Amino acid sequence: MINLPPEIPGAYFPIGHLYLFISKTPLALILANLADKYGHIFSIRFGIHRAIIVSNREIVQECFTTNDKVLAGRPASSAGIYLGYNNAAFGFADYGPYWRNIRKLVLLEVLSSKRLERFKPIRITEVETNIKELYSSILKSGSTNPSKVNMSKWFEQLTLNVIMKMITGKRYKTEDEKGRHFTRTTKEYMYESVQFVLSDVIPLPFLKWFDFQGRIKSMKKLSQEMDKIVTSWIDEHLMKRELAIKDDDQDFIDVMLSKIDEQFMYGYTRETIIKATILNIILAGSDTSSIHLTWLLSLLLNNKHVMDQAQEEIDKKIGKERWVEECDIKNLVYLQAIVKETLRLYPPGPLAIPHAAMEDCTVGGYKVPKGTRLMVNVWKLHRDPQIWSDPEKFMPERFMKSHSEIDISGKNFEFIPFGSGRRSCPGITFAMQVIHLTLARLLQGFNFSTLGDLPVDLTVGNSITLPKANPLEVFVMPRLAPMLYQY
Repeated sequence: MINLPPEIPGAYFPIGHLYLFISKTPLALILANLADKYGHIFSIRFGIHRAIIVSNREIVQECFTTNDKVLAGRPASSAGIYLGYNNAAFGFADYGPYWRNIRKLVLLEVLSSKRLERFKPIRITEVETNIKELYSSILKSGSTNPSKVNMSKWFEQLTLNVIMKMITGKRYKTEDEKGRHFTRTTKEYMYESVQFVLSDVIPLPFLKWFDFQGRIKSMKKLSQEMDKIVTSWIDEHLMKRELAIKDDDQDFIDVMLSKIDEQFMYGYTRETIIKATILNIILAGSDTSSIHLTWLLSLLLNNKHVMDQAQEEIDKKIGKERWVEECDIKNLVYLQAIVKETLRLYPPGPLAIPHAAMEDCTVGGYKVPKGTRLMVNVWKLHRDPQIWSDPEKFMPERFMKSHSEIDISGKNFEFIPFGSGRRSCPGITFAMQVIHLTLARLLQGFNFSTLGDLPVDLTVGNSITLPKANPLEVFVMPRLAPMLYQY
């Protein structure tokens, strides 16, 4: 008899345990509750597919070291087909030569230390521009009292434009129609990319044909809209090349047009690979960073003593006569701890994107057959009371004391906010650069409060990226000399 991970009871063919997930509660939280009952490794049926759910440091380490290559596969999905250009987007692509080459290209040509240093003026300029616009909006209110600002929206615009400038050389303003259309389409694209599609887990032809949920129809429509936008970006770059217009500030499209050749094709056209990779980076980068910044500010508002201490650190180490620079972040150890603690409580991927076993393997002493899906419950892992004291409590100082040696690279398997192993997020360094600088300058430049100093509602939204259920609207007041906001 094969020793498989214990399967929770109540699976019904062909739906499996899907009925357990008909809820507004995020899947990661439902699976965390099941782990309390069935342990740190168990099996569950998503339709006809078996998945193992793990949330224990030692088992996670085994998955991403001993079994890292075996578990590097990616299950097929409708999102990969319709939104990922038939899996040309490397986040959706199965493990193999194509995935390795494209990921290597992204790591070396877009997200390398050298390239990120070249992109530094873009990051700084976008943060400065958005800070200036925030200050201007406060002045326009004409009140000496703090102004109410939707910070969720502010974070979305900032992070999207940083990535857009890096990739295309463009930035979008939400005030004009073109900007509103792009922002709206991007948000819908992100939303659809993580939605559950019934025919993915119950592969009966009529489910895809009739598309009862309307998901596939929506994906097809969005892919057409986004394809028009991305095609126009590539056409603009090709036209510049034909006209021999030189641009010293090479963006990612320039790099891709120069680097993509036959060794990367694997049945795709060059334009398809470029478009798919562009959208992959936009999807992976802007949404998760803006959500994380929203959680950061939300937790600080609910823990005013932490916010006060962070501002004191900035005032002491940097002062109020100049702005925080990227080179200052290494000296802001408490601010770094705040970012880590927020990543622990609200990781950008609370339930890691499913992996697939490409061969039979052993995990946690159990046999895992080829084709089985692996899902790491990062939410549960980060709240393991055997690892973290008072796991539900927001305590940044833990990363300066008991967990001071833990970093975000994925090598400490009790803390993997960006995943671990060869499928981990390639943009960790870039994300941290944007998040640290944005948070530091906001805390240095402004005071934040809620109406009546009431606590922020921390209800989580039902999405794989775990956004805050409601927008973060707060009152903002400048705390530096007016001349500093003019840049």
